[in-house]
Amino acid sequence: MAPHLHSRLGSPVTTPQDGLHVRLEGPASVSAEGGQLRIVPGLEPLAPDLYVERWWGEGPARSMDASPLHLLEFDDVLFAAWQGPDQPLRDQTQQAYDQLLRACRERGFEHPARIWNYFSDIHGDEQDRERYQAFCVGRAEALEALEVPLGSMPAATAIGTRKSGLFVYLIATRSPAQAIENPRQVSAYHYPKRYSPKSPTFARATLLQAEQGPMLMVSGTASIVGHESRHAEDVVAQARETVRNLHALHDAAGRELPGPAWLRVYLRHPEDRAAVAAVIAEQYKAMNPGPVVQWVRGDICRPELLLEIEGVHA
Repeated sequence: MAPHLHSRLGSPVTTPQDGLHVRLEGPASVSAEGGQLRIVPGLEPLAPDLYVERWWGEGPARSMDASPLHLLEFDDVLFAAWQGPDQPLRDQTQQAYDQLLRACRERGFEHPARIWNYFSDIHGDEQDRERYQAFCVGRAEALEALEVPLGSMPAATAIGTRKSGLFVYLIATRSPAQAIENPRQVSAYHYPKRYSPKSPTFARATLLQAEQGPMLMVSGTASIVGHESRHAEDVVAQARETVRNLHALHDAAGRELPGPAWLRVYLRHPEDRAAVAAVIAEQYKAMNPGPVVQWVRGDICRPELLLEIEGVHA
């Protein structure tokens, strides 16, 4: 049975509605109460685009708030979040993924479709390795222990913040989504060992056949071709390469799918916004209306990468 899943990025809602609400402005926090799961993940939105990301399902919503785990369950979709310290990052990541996915399975939602990960000091050192590598190791160990097949990994984003703490939140369904890979890129879980002792374990996108129509959830996407970063120190060239990868994912999922409803752009340097915005406007000028775009300051997984873009087609 196709799940009911809806997504919107827009202005703050004046009338509270059930569902997952991700607001970037404000003190970092997670709470589940009534019919809402509210997340403020410690990112820095670039004004004036102070949008709220909303996801919701159908039917009554049931919440559970038992820190560090927070859940919001609809009939056929589950939203789950974990908030805790990010030291040591490997151990905390393993614990977060283990608790989140076990909670999903216990409730009959065995298929994670989309996951977001935010933590501080992404390029710092931890036990003689970069913290992003420590995160990759902890995530991979948890997924291996839970026997999640490589071919059914969820779409994912991992971004560094300036506020301490690990935030992981996800969308899980009772029926599986289809993992989509980019023909221009090596699958992340097949990266060479020089990037991390355990390769990043995620799909480039996931295609969910929802009740209202297909939904493509695109992972954080950057200027990578094959497995190598391209166009170091050239933010415009990186933006164009990133959009080429977004178009390739759209084609791989099916050209008949609608264009992106919304995009989130993570910038290492906020002053690059105007240059990247010009590239996005040019690339999506045929869409009317074009995608809603949110701008965020964040650190990308590789030091040479200046931006990353994620989004939803629905």
